[in-house]
Amino acid sequence: MSTKRTLIVEDLMEQRLDIYEFGQGSPKVFFTAGLHGGEATGIFVAELMLGFLRANALLKGSVKLLPLGNPAAFRRMQRTSPYDELDLNRSFPGKASSTPTMALAEAIWQEAADADVIVDLHCCGVYNASYTLALCEEYPEAKELAERLSIPRIIQSSGAPGQLFTEACAKGVPAVIIELPGGGPAGVIDMDSAEECFEALVGLLRQYGMVEGEPNKPEPKHFDKLQQVAAEVHGLWLPRHEPGTMVAQGAVLGTLAGSEITSPVSGTTMMTRPPCYVFPGQPVIALAALK
Repeated sequence: MSTKRTLIVEDLMEQRLDIYEFGQGSPKVFFTAGLHGGEATGIFVAELMLGFLRANALLKGSVKLLPLGNPAAFRRMQRTSPYDELDLNRSFPGKASSTPTMALAEAIWQEAADADVIVDLHCCGVYNASYTLALCEEYPEAKELAERLSIPRIIQSSGAPGQLFTEACAKGVPAVIIELPGGGPAGVIDMDSAEECFEALVGLLRQYGMVEGEPNKPEPKHFDKLQQVAAEVHGLWLPRHEPGTMVAQGAVLGTLAGSEITSPVSGTTMMTRPPCYVFPGQPVIALAALK
């Protein structure tokens, strides 16, 4: 059984959200994407999931899918809404009698109310590696959900208020974000990470016994919060490592204006700026320490 519903959020300009539902009963899984308009890889993965769910019957439980949570922001490939310049993923649980973004947040929050788990798809930038973002230290159920996904890296979240996944966890619903390379004003889709994420979502459903197929046993590594290394001088930046590379403390990350920049931790490179000219204060690399 599958259905499609269109939510209409009334204002001077209507906002319309397409919600797709498959199966019935528990476990109830909610997949969301496009809360930030330019994060195209996540939206593409949601479309892949829509095709998969249409072609494969659920053995048990139900899946609710929101492939595009912020159509107005998507139209201009930006993070915020053109109606009020608010960030939808800092606006949950929202408020109907408020700005368009706050009203949109409440509509999505109501759709999330009956979920057993939530996976929210995002993009972390074109120079980044994919990861699952979770409040592992605060919520054991969220950590368990993150470990069920075959994304190689789990990053401890700082837990900004107003995000769908942080607010859901606070209400007792395990929720995580998957951050994928791509996005930006050009709407870049990273096809390799999209395929990896799609397989992770299908694998999650197989672990719950919701679709046919042998469940896998992911073994992602846990890392601490992201930390940036910023340029202290202006000059030419030349990186030594691709995003997603394990490095030891003291390893050379690259050179800036001819001087070596070394890693302050043992962990993984999560963002690596390509060869370019940079100025003081601009991040050249982001790291996460191995737990």
